[in-house]
Amino acid sequence: MTWEIYALRWAMDRGRRASQWFLGGGGDDAPMPIAYHAFLLRGPDGVIAMDTAADASRTARYGKAEFRGMEDALAALGTPPAAVRTVIQTHLHWDHAGGTGLFANATFHLQRRELAYVNGPAMRHAVLRAGYEAGDIAAMSALLHAGRLALHDGDAQIADGLTLHHVGGHTDGLQIVRARTRRGWMVLATDAVAHRQNLARRVPFPALFHVGDALDAMDRALALSDSPDLVIPGHDPWVVDAHPAATPDTEGWLARLD
Repeated sequence: MTWEIYALRWAMDRGRRASQWFLGGGGDDAPMPIAYHAFLLRGPDGVIAMDTAADASRTARYGKAEFRGMEDALAALGTPPAAVRTVIQTHLHWDHAGGTGLFANATFHLQRRELAYVNGPAMRHAVLRAGYEAGDIAAMSALLHAGRLALHDGDAQIADGLTLHHVGGHTDGLQIVRARTRRGWMVLATDAVAHRQNLARRVPFPALFHVGDALDAMDRALALSDSPDLVIPGHDPWVVDAHPAATPDTEGWLARLD
């Protein structure tokens, strides 16, 4: 079985500079925009969402622009949110976990270590909790108590040709996704590889829990993919710019990657 892979670019921040992308500030002052993505994976049984993005109000509150909603992407694929039965939550930062309520009928898949991390002593430190919002953590706990949260301890297969892999680094519980596509094994690396240049230079994005794990995560993403071109970064504008639009009406914000 192969999967169709779609990338939703739901917001942009064009004010970022190269020095903000690399641990230690290893860059210059040249513009290096950051894109915000969520992914949709379509197979014979329907669509799986990977991360839930954020809504318009939160996007504006964080000063991001060019907002496109997850509902728009699902509509382009002919799938109402209620039809999505599986959501892969890579981690719980605000830009990945802000749309939980959209998927009222879905089971969410999260690493056990991520839930422990966001409810544990590391959150005493402002620099580590900066990317999280308490409401998103509470929403995930509510899903757990509703029987709609599957917690994984390491690698897991959730469908034919679709596996989850714990890597950590960016957060303690970060997971990446490996999918079999018509182009070969593709890795949706999310924040384990923020930009292709992070991977090429082997220097991680500076928002980190564990530097060593972040470096190992980049190697793991490469090992799980069939080629470096099939490692899909989490925040590189290239993800949408270099791939064809999903439909003629989605140019510049919803691309097909497989």
